[in-house]
This record gives sequence, structure tokens and C-alpha cells, in this order.
Amino acid sequence: MDSVRKVQLVQLEILKVFISICEKHHLRWYMTGGALIGVLRHKGFIPWDDDIDVGMPRRDFDKFISLQKEYPFGYKLINHQNDVSWQFNFAQFVDNESEIVVKLNEEPRKGNVWIDVFPIDGLPKNSFARWIHIKKILFYRYLIQIPNIRKQVNIHKVGRPWYEKVVIKALHYIPVSNLINVDDALNRMELVLKKYDFYDSSWAGNMLGRYREREAMKIEWWGEPVLLPFEDIMVNCPVDSDKIETKLYGDYMKWPAPQHRVGHDVEIIKLR
Repeated sequence: MDSVRKVQLVQLEILKVFISICEKHHLRWYMTGGALIGVLRHKGFIPWDDDIDVGMPRRDFDKFISLQKEYPFGYKLINHQNDVSWQFNFAQFVDNESEIVVKLNEEPRKGNVWIDVFPIDGLPKNSFARWIHIKKILFYRYLIQIPNIRKQVNIHKVGRPWYEKVVIKALHYIPVSNLINVDDALNRMELVLKKYDFYDSSWAGNMLGRYREREAMKIEWWGEPVLLPFEDIMVNCPVDSDKIETKLYGDYMKWPAPQHRVGHDVEIIKLR
């Protein structure tokens, strides 16, 4: 069994624990991103993927975080509140008995096998107000990435525009990061993200996702979760997953070119 499949099987167990907590406390969640492609195209993991992304409406996300004392032994949450080195506004739910090294970025990161847990936040109904709101979020995202350029930027990304390469290279030598308070930027972005409630909005999205503006979706596309098969379990998916994935990826049922079939470059140290 290759290392990717070993990691996938641990992630599947983490997902099962996550689902049991959500079901016990009646929390809404959805498979999202590449994990949702796995559901729709493979009825399981994308063969080369070593990641599961789930999204939760903000109220449910905050409730899940508040339940940390109820997590089963061997599982924990990683977010900026309990780990200051985690400089993101989303969380990871991890198997604390695993140890891995993630080599996706310039500086490898030692950690645990995980699933990513993202908040899904409401957005303004008016298109111009929504555009301004998203630009505010992106401003803080970029502000946070500058001091973390070696830790948060994917060095394996294929087809990166030349101007992004120039900026990334320059940030290795220009001490701009000394002028940025990351904690303050994270807190300010959190306030912007929480401004519009998922359940009261006409638009909502995972505004911490990699596709930026394209992450904004009509609220009816999320809808009441529907159950679809994933590996040996049934998982929650948006009611109109096709529209969401088409907006993010285009023809998501078509397999990408071989050079784009990459994961997080995970090295396994220990699995339970």
C-alpha cells in the first residue's frame, strides 16, 4: 500500500469521528473542494489526493470548535487560538497519534494527519458590495501570507504567473514582514468574515478557499445537505454540488493532466 493510500485511510477515520460529533450536536457540514470532486467523480478519494476539506456554516463551525473537550481521545483541533504557529482562520481536525511531515511549501511542516475544517460565511446580496467585501478579505489574506511566504505558498504549483513568481522571490529578500502584525491581521479578517450570517444571506462561500472570488456561491446551491457515497460511508454534500464545482473547476469530471495530479507531498513518520 502506497503512502498516499495509507494517509487517506487515516483521514477517512478522522472524517468518521468528525461526522459522529456533528450528528450528536446537529451541526451542518458539507464536503467541499477537491474532496467533493472525489465524491462526484470517484465515489471516494481522488487517487492522488491526500486531503479532505469540509465546510461548515459559521454558526456550526464555531459550535464545533467550542466542543473540543468532547472530542474522543487521540483527536484534537488545531487553530490559531490553541496554536499560535497556525496562522490561518480555518481549523484542522487531526489524529493526534499520527506524525507526518508536509513538504508542500518551502519550509516543511511537521504535524498530524488531518482534515481541513473551513467556515462558510455569508456574503452581501448586492454584487458591488459583495465585490468590496471579498476584496477586504483577500487584502488580509495577502497580508498574512507575506510574513509566511516560506510556510504558506505552494512551491509545487504548476503554471504560476510570472508576476507572482517575481513577487514571491522579492519577498524572500525584502523585510516587509517586520511591519506586519499577523495576529492583528487574523483578528481583523475574522471580523470581516463574520459580518454576514450564512443562514440569513443570499450568497455564501468558503472565503478562505484557494479560488478566492470564485468561492462565492448562491445560498440555494448549498441548501440542505444531501447524502452521497464516499469510500465506505455516506457524506453530506451541497444540494447543487454540480454548480458549485463547475464554478470552481470548470469540467471537474475530466481528469487533470498528469503534472497537476499532486497532493501535499506527505512523509509518514508514524500512524496509529
